[in-house]
Amino acid sequence: MRFPVRSWPAAVLFAVLLAPVCALAQAPPPPDVPDSVALHPGPWGFDGKLGATLAQSAFTSNWRGGDTGSFAWTVRAEFSGERQFSRGFNWRNTLIVAYGQTAQQLKQPNTDSRVWQEPAKSSDLLAFAALARWTSTNFLQPYVAFSAESQFLDQTSPIGTIKFNPIRLKESAGFAHVFEKTEKREFITRVGVGVRETIAKSFVDPTTAATASFVATDGGLEWETTLRRPVMKERAIWRSRLAVFESLMYSKSDALETYDANVTAIDPTHTAVADYWRVPDVDWANVFSTQVTKVLSVDLVLHLIYDKFDTAANVDNSLPLDTVLRPEINRNVRLAGQFRQSLALGLNFALF
Repeated sequence: MRFPVRSWPAAVLFAVLLAPVCALAQAPPPPDVPDSVALHPGPWGFDGKLGATLAQSAFTSNWRGGDTGSFAWTVRAEFSGERQFSRGFNWRNTLIVAYGQTAQQLKQPNTDSRVWQEPAKSSDLLAFAALARWTSTNFLQPYVAFSAESQFLDQTSPIGTIKFNPIRLKESAGFAHVFEKTEKREFITRVGVGVRETIAKSFVDPTTAATASFVATDGGLEWETTLRRPVMKERAIWRSRLAVFESLMYSKSDALETYDANVTAIDPTHTAVADYWRVPDVDWANVFSTQVTKVLSVDLVLHLIYDKFDTAANVDNSLPLDTVLRPEINRNVRLAGQFRQSLALGLNFALF
């Protein structure tokens, strides 16, 4: 079955999805909603943390172990604001900004001298999320959500770097269930429908490094679960987020089929990618944080992503097939899962 999403403006689709949720949210809150589900109304509660990590080493050229120096730094800021406006409405906003670089001391060929390589990006994230829940029931709570994500520097292409690329937007609506919500603990799962827009640039000429802008839209079903709780006898905090998105429509599906046909005509061994966008995207992040002293903390991050086809690919069949389009598609096809692990000892300052 084909979905002609190219004729569906994302704003109109989201409005249609939002209408029944808003209608259900008009029900008055029952008097017996437990405190673990709907907190008492009150002012905004803010939380902010600024963290920095730094690691450095250097060795002379005659160091007996043959070691090389390295330099790494990361700055990360997290802000959140949540308010229970009434016993029937909760609104939460979160913002994460992170950036870091790593450089290594390299030995020059046929000499004893060492030089520092140009710093390479090791961490890069700009993420904002807003979630509104109508907490008028203690079982299914209607919600609407919006998220935006990007990065400072996109260095995925060997041709060059593009700033603030891509920009990913998502609007969703559905129903959430709160298993647990207290000052220190939270366990919320939600299921709904969503629309994602990818606003991006890509290189279209390897010689001149010219770029072109494009927009890709997909929509489908989402399931997201968040968990926060103390562990290790409350000496550490475990935060987990599992998000699954099943695309049912994609604005570039026809273009991908045309791409497959064009490549197969010159390379019969080509593996078709036209259906890769239908495979569910999975994003599972786990963060274990412990505060050693008032400002010294240890953070362990385990992050797993499975995204078989990245919609940040520019599927424009007017581009040169062998020199531009095919490398572009290949960069955005990831048959295996992506895994990231980091362990950092750094300084953290509570801003609120």
